[in-house]
Amino acid sequence: MTDLYLIRHGETLFNQQGCFQGHSDSPLTELGQQQALHLVSYFDSIPLQQLYCSDLGRAITSLAPLSAIKKLPVQTCPRLREISYDYLDGQAKKQLTEEDRQKLNRLFSGELNYRIGKGETLAEVQMRLFKKINEIETSHSGQSIAVMTHGLSIVMLIKQILHIPVDAPRQFNIHNASVCHLSFKSGKWLLQSIERNDLF
Repeated sequence: MTDLYLIRHGETLFNQQGCFQGHSDSPLTELGQQQALHLVSYFDSIPLQQLYCSDLGRAITSLAPLSAIKKLPVQTCPRLREISYDYLDGQAKKQLTEEDRQKLNRLFSGELNYRIGKGETLAEVQMRLFKKINEIETSHSGQSIAVMTHGLSIVMLIKQILHIPVDAPRQFNIHNASVCHLSFKSGKWLLQSIERNDLF
C-alpha cells in the first residue's frame, strides 16, 4: 500500500489580505511559519520516504522545516501548482469588478471548458494533479510520500478520487496546513482522512 499525504501550504500574506493567489506568490505570515513548523510534529511518527512540492515559493517555504528534519530532498513540480486565474492572480477579492465576479461564478460553477483569460479550467487542474500523483505512486509504490500543494488543487483532486462531479457544491474545506491522507491499494485511491493542522 502506498500512503500519500497532501498538504496545503501555510497561511500567506495574500491569504490574510483576501487575494486570489493562483500562480502568483506571497510570503508566509508569522502564523504560516508556525504552521510549517507544526508539520514537523504532525509527521514525527510517520516514516516518510519522499517529498514532493509545488514549485511556488509559499509551498517550498512551507515544506522546508519538514525536509530539514526528515533529511529528505524536495522534488518540485509545476504540475502541483494552484489553479491559474490569469490576470486575477494576485488581485484582492474586494476590488473585483462585476464582470470579474461573473467570470468567477462561471468558473466555479464547473462550466465545461470555461477559463478566465488564459487561465485554467477546473477540469484541467483536476487532471494535471491526478496524473501527477499517479506518476508519483508508480515511481514510489509502497512508500509514504508527502506532497505540498494548494487548497483548490487538493479539493479538485479529492473530488476526482471520490467521484464527485466538478460542479458539485464543496462539502469540505482545506485549511492552511491541512493534511489529507490518501492510500493507494488494489489499483485505486482511497481517502483516509482530512485533518486540520492549523489549530495549535
